[in-house]
Amino acid sequence: MTQDPEDGFPAAGEPGSGVPVDELESALHTLFRVLKQARLHGFLLNRSRTEIDRAGVELLYVLYPQTTSLRLTELAEQLRIDAPAVSRKAQQLERCGLVGRDPDREDGRATRLRLTDPGRAVVDRILAARRDWLTEVLADWSAADQAEFARMVRRFAGDVDRHLEEHDVP
Repeated sequence: MTQDPEDGFPAAGEPGSGVPVDELESALHTLFRVLKQARLHGFLLNRSRTEIDRAGVELLYVLYPQTTSLRLTELAEQLRIDAPAVSRKAQQLERCGLVGRDPDREDGRATRLRLTDPGRAVVDRILAARRDWLTEVLADWSAADQAEFARMVRRFAGDVDRHLEEHDVP
């Protein structure tokens, strides 16, 4: 078995130990490494005609499904980063017109962030680029394989989330 010199895990495409959980761990490690690569982020942003760094995109993603605005502290909690970092990123996105601020009705000292129409359009373009990319990646997969993969990933994500909640992991 060949190992990746960076981290000691089995190299991409190499078989692991043959034990199912080891194989899954190796496959997930490879998948996460590939999905977190800056070149994938750049590729998707290029396709969506967007020039935002990863942190900015993550903040926009959190605001995207919201039907209301969020406090900076709520954003920081969801992004799992400190409030000053969220504040700095929000200021950059606000200068670009992608997010707006509203006063917090319950606390006059606080503000709430919301996605603007241009911000929503940026996220829509990124999501469309990601959908197109996934369609290309899975072009040789049957519809049944794609559906089964989606079902299993959804199940796995739910089990991971449930497990972390049961163990009170923030």
